[in-house]
Amino acid sequence: MAKPDAIKADDMGSVLGLLVHDFRNPAATITANADFLEEVGLVDTDANEALQDVKLAVGELRRGLDMLAWISRWFTGHVPLEAANGDAGVFLERLERVDTPVPVTVEVAQGDQLYAQGAQVAVDVVDVLLHNTLANVPDPRATVRVYQQGGRVVIEVQDAGEALAPELRDIAFTLEGQHALKGRLDGRYSRFVGLFAASVALDGVGGAIEADGERGAAIFRVFLRGARPTHRPPRPPSL
Repeated sequence: MAKPDAIKADDMGSVLGLLVHDFRNPAATITANADFLEEVGLVDTDANEALQDVKLAVGELRRGLDMLAWISRWFTGHVPLEAANGDAGVFLERLERVDTPVPVTVEVAQGDQLYAQGAQVAVDVVDVLLHNTLANVPDPRATVRVYQQGGRVVIEVQDAGEALAPELRDIAFTLEGQHALKGRLDGRYSRFVGLFAASVALDGVGGAIEADGERGAAIFRVFLRGARPTHRPPRPPSL
C-alpha cells in the first residue's frame, strides 16, 4: 500500500468525491425525515426544538459536503464550481434581500466596471466568509464592498472581529495551513477548512483571496479577473 505522502492528488480527489457522494445519501434521508416530522407536527415543545437543531446540523453538514466537493474536483484538475461571468455588483447586492448567515450591508461602487470572470462564484465564496464572521465575531454582522481596481474586480468582506494574524496570512488559504489557524482567536478558522475551500473555488475562475485589516476591522479581500460583457446595451440612435 502506498504511503500517504506518495498518494497522487488525482487519487485523493477521486476518493474525496466518493465520500461526498456517500455522505449525501444519509444527509438527504435525515433532511427528508425531518421535513416530514415538521409537516405532521410535534406537540412537545422540546421535541420540536430538537428537530430544528437536527435540521440546522444537517444544513451545516450539507454545506461542508459542498466545500469538500469543490476540493475533490480541484484535486482532480476540474473546475471546482461552474460559475458564470457577470456583474459582481449585481450578484452581490442581492445579499441584502435574502437570508444570509449574518446581517450584511452591501456597498457597490457606482460607475465602476464590475463585470468579472466567474463572477457567480463570488456569491458562494462570500457565503463562506459570512459564515466565518458568524463563527468568529461576538456581534456578527458584515459589510461587503464591490469595486474595480485596475483590471480586476475586488470584493471586500469586513467585520468587527479579530483580523487574521499577519504571520498566518501567507498560509491561511492553503491546505497545510489549516491546522495553524484552528484554535487561535486571530486564526479566523472556517469550519470545513472553509478558507482553503474558498481559495480553491476562486482558483478555478482565475481569482484569488487575501486577508488584511486590524483588530475590530478584519478584512477578507477577493480578486476576480475583469471580463467584457457578452451583451452590450444598444447604442442610442445617432442624431
